[in-house]
Amino acid sequence: MPLHPVYGHEELRARLATSMRAGRLPTALLLAGAPGVGKQRLGLWVAAGLLCEQGPGEPCGACHSCHLASTLSHPDIHWFFPILRPKGEEDKQAEEAEELLAQAVQARREQPLYAPPDGMAGIFLPLVRVLHRSAQMRPAMGKRKVFLVGEAERLVPQASSPEAANALLKVLEEPPPDTWFILTAAEPASLLPTIRSRLVQLRVHRLRASEVARFLSEVPQPPLPPAEAKRRADLAGGSIGAALAEGGEHGSADAAGRTLLEAAARGPIARLRYALGVRWYGGRGEFTETLAAAADLLRDRLAERLRNPGAGRADEPPATGVLEAIREIERARKLARGNVNPQLIVADLTRRLAERLE
Repeated sequence: MPLHPVYGHEELRARLATSMRAGRLPTALLLAGAPGVGKQRLGLWVAAGLLCEQGPGEPCGACHSCHLASTLSHPDIHWFFPILRPKGEEDKQAEEAEELLAQAVQARREQPLYAPPDGMAGIFLPLVRVLHRSAQMRPAMGKRKVFLVGEAERLVPQASSPEAANALLKVLEEPPPDTWFILTAAEPASLLPTIRSRLVQLRVHRLRASEVARFLSEVPQPPLPPAEAKRRADLAGGSIGAALAEGGEHGSADAAGRTLLEAAARGPIARLRYALGVRWYGGRGEFTETLAAAADLLRDRLAERLRNPGAGRADEPPATGVLEAIREIERARKLARGNVNPQLIVADLTRRLAERLE
């Protein structure tokens, strides 16, 4: 099944196309923006434009190269994104990671409207070794090859170990002359500073509600009725991903994140009850998604405060408190990716959130 067209981001796409035509597109880009706004789809659009037979520039959509790109079949477009950690012997983990990634890409080829990766998925060292090996090869069809690394902030989380990020850094420091790297991140600050320093960051803004509604009424099969598309778009905050998942797994994660924040605000007994209700085994992916959703809710609250500084209630916490609360959740997310008991994490986190958000 071919990829859906890119919706929105016209100004950014025009700038990128101009840079490609002029031969000035940086060889290492970071597309940063909120979850679900189309960063990886935009990265694939850039990759198609770099390899287009009529380009480089805006992909024509008609040539053989563009056809291969639209079906995720182009041998010179390498798409990497979080997968579950390989479990085999260390010397065979790269092969296992390559197979897991191939299966995940095939799933996205069959269903381009894919769900977010599992909360325990990451871009682990074996997967970066696959990237490193592929980057040293010559392009298979043309003069260039492109590596898209989605959700690149998940390079860091493995038990507080930076090996995968450092391995990627080595590739960025010594890139082959025929290679472009495009990273995407909703949390660019989570990347190692040494990696960020080698990337040209571009902001991918939230979409207009009308663009989200048009996507929902044209792309999903079956498409949503206009009234439902508009309703979801109005609630999605400029994120197609959020609109698609509204009422599904992502919507459940949002509800769980909201419940966590509410428990933190209700006092010590409510916090303890909530912590004891958290599963301490078999649900770490779900737990990390809850933490991510809670952080996103606070980011939305902070963004609204900054857009309308005089509109908040007198009893709302200061913006600095909200920012500190987000940092507390990010620290908890790092612990959650290790072997720390989630109940202990939540008991401490909710206490800290209560202090930051009082």
